[in-house]
Amino acid sequence: MAVISTARWNGGSREAVLALAKKVKPIHAKYGGNLRLAQVHTGPHAGQWQFEITYPNWEAHAKATDALANDAEHRKLRHEMSGISHMDDRVIVVSYDL
Repeated sequence: MAVISTARWNGGSREAVLALAKKVKPIHAKYGGNLRLAQVHTGPHAGQWQFEITYPNWEAHAKATDALANDAEHRKLRHEMSGISHMDDRVIVVSYDL
């Protein structure tokens, strides 16, 4: 089982979003999350950015959420992201190994 938090952001140049994502990825890794970034290419959300953070379980997700709330560098980078883009949606899903 994995807990996956996905956020869709609208706006921001490719260069700016990629640069910020590269700075944010090691912060999430420090707290047990694996960050992936994708850009939507089809459908009603084409052009938007999809940030996906995967945690191995709910306990890891909860610990990371608490830690990220207190991480000054993460808050700074999230503020920078909010200056170039805005979050349209966030969902949390649980995947199951079959």
